[in-house]
Amino acid sequence: MNHPFEPDVSFNENSSELDLRALGRAIRRKKHWIIWPTLVTFVLVGLYVTLTKPTYTATAQVLLENQESFLPRPLRNDGPSSENTTFDAESVGSQVQLVTSRDIARRAIEKLHLVGNPEFDPLAKGIGPISRALILFHLKRNPTNIPPQDRVIDAFAKRLTVFSPTKTRVLTVEFRSHDADLAARAANTIVNLYIQTQSDAKRQRAKLAAASLQIQIDDLQKRLTHAADAVERYRSTSGLLAGSNNMTISGQQLADLNGELSKARTAEADVQAKTTLVREMIHAGRISDVAEVANNDLVRRIAEQVVQAKAQLALESRTLLPEHPRIKELNAQVADLESQLKKAAANTARTLENNARIAAARVANLQTAINQQKGSVDRSNANEVHLRELEHVAQAYRDQLDASMAKYQEAVARESSPATPADARIITRAVAPDQPSFPKKAPMLIFGTIAAFVLSSATVISSELLAGSGGSVPGSPIRQPGSIGNVALDRERQAPVKQLQDLGHSSSRNATETGEKQVSSAAVAMAATKLDSGVLEKSRAQARGARIVATSTQARPEAAAALLGFARGLAGDGRPVLLDLDASGSEVTRLLQEEGSASRNTAGIAGLTDLLTGTASFAEVIHRDGKSRLHYVTFGSAAEFDPAELDLALDALAQTYDFIVLAAPALSASAMATSLASHVDLGVLLDAGEGQQRDEGQAALLAAGAPEVVVIGPTEGREGPALHVA
Repeated sequence: MNHPFEPDVSFNENSSELDLRALGRAIRRKKHWIIWPTLVTFVLVGLYVTLTKPTYTATAQVLLENQESFLPRPLRNDGPSSENTTFDAESVGSQVQLVTSRDIARRAIEKLHLVGNPEFDPLAKGIGPISRALILFHLKRNPTNIPPQDRVIDAFAKRLTVFSPTKTRVLTVEFRSHDADLAARAANTIVNLYIQTQSDAKRQRAKLAAASLQIQIDDLQKRLTHAADAVERYRSTSGLLAGSNNMTISGQQLADLNGELSKARTAEADVQAKTTLVREMIHAGRISDVAEVANNDLVRRIAEQVVQAKAQLALESRTLLPEHPRIKELNAQVADLESQLKKAAANTARTLENNARIAAARVANLQTAINQQKGSVDRSNANEVHLRELEHVAQAYRDQLDASMAKYQEAVARESSPATPADARIITRAVAPDQPSFPKKAPMLIFGTIAAFVLSSATVISSELLAGSGGSVPGSPIRQPGSIGNVALDRERQAPVKQLQDLGHSSSRNATETGEKQVSSAAVAMAATKLDSGVLEKSRAQARGARIVATSTQARPEAAAALLGFARGLAGDGRPVLLDLDASGSEVTRLLQEEGSASRNTAGIAGLTDLLTGTASFAEVIHRDGKSRLHYVTFGSAAEFDPAELDLALDALAQTYDFIVLAAPALSASAMATSLASHVDLGVLLDAGEGQQRDEGQAALLAAGAPEVVVIGPTEGREGPALHVA
């Protein structure tokens, strides 16, 4: 049996929800309004796809890329090369417009012989009476006054589609026709004409460029001839005749004198150095070390005689005394030879000195000649400056003429080339299609039939909903989202109280029946209304779950059943979680066990105390009620816990759940409810006792710091429930 506070309750009579059974009966009752339109649509679509003349679509593709070869390309790269041609989105769009241009269309019509084709030419079948009437009243143009190709071009353009896939340089050309072969020939003809048009445009540009360059070349040749004549005339009149290495004669002479002067100065320095060295060696007595002296034949003979005389003197000195005439003769002979040797060295030194004076005189003469030549060169400098300006002008004309001649030759080559490449190539040629593109018989039959079935079914369902069958009954209360109280109050109005109280198992039904009748759904609804108006709005504004402590004055089974029903009722407007804080054996846990929502062996289930001691995680201690969306946490294995340790666990649960219901023991058995009163957003006192006990319990919770206290219980002198709010 469904619990009165579960969110998925179905109502039979006055419910605002959709009655699917009644709607199904209405559809079966009016099934002929669905079957016949579907069959008629099937037949009509079948006749249409059978009688309609098929249309075939042929497709050809062209890739836009540079087709320039290296043969007609110029050797010099004076400007941007066509090799760097890029095709952006605008360029591709321009090529699409070129393919669909009327000029290409006219040429294609002429090649395909479409004039007179009944599919394209309106005059092929003659002018009908309606057309004649429109022409008579000038509402339509007379086709006989239109050129033949212009009559066909509109129909041709409607059957031609050219597009480029996104982010590609491919042009797709599609042509539609009732004749498959004509469609393929038309698509191939269009791409061929497009490529031919590009080639003709390139050749035309080359022809115009060649004609323009020819005029420029003739003008440059005349200017170059006049500039060259001016250079030669000025050269002859100014005496700036050219010598070797493109130098003037005076400049060449000055360069030659500079060379001779350098050589003379080198020779003078060499002779002076040798003379100085010879003088120093003669003065030191090292005549034989002088190369010029040692290589002299006279000096060599004298040196040999000196050696022989000294050898003879040494030989005679072995037997003769120094005063012997022979010894004296030999000494005199050696002295004479040495004197001759010194004279020969002195003569060599004087010869070198004479050579040095000659070299110095040559240097002086060359310096004088250079000074004179410098004066002549200085006088011709001004003339050379003017001559260089004339030569620069002539060279500029010559460079321009060479560049123009190269461009002219390239343009002539492109103009006369029989196969100038276009910036596109065909990558897919069109072939005659086997299957028509329209109509698609099978898809049109299937989708047409399905559409008719869906449309007729929707019409029947809409009419039933508007008529009230299977929908909400006029005047029935409508549920407003976000209000728990409205839902519970509606349920209380729509169902008797005796049908809403069935919380326990058959074994505990007799024990809880009286309390359930006293704590009716109306009282729970009023408590939820107070919760929605105050605590719920506050918790939603702060983006956290509302904390609710629930207790009773005495430990009675009916109070536990009402507490469980209240917690389950909160699931209709949010995500609730119930924390059992009774260590002595909670009646709430017993009810969950008997109803099959919890494990039979509750002692082995991890609970709140296990979570607080760190022996279990949130995933292990949180369990789900089998009859609602309520989640609950049992007490656990420990005997007791410190209420101050709940703050961290409650903060974590507040990030996930909208309502946190703390099921505390009765006030007569424990002071836990009063200790938690100052830490919650609302206190709920579920009591079926006397008025004095209820007032005392309410006062105790308020005194302990509870912001608000909702008391659910019977009023004195009445059988129905009442709500006391403090």
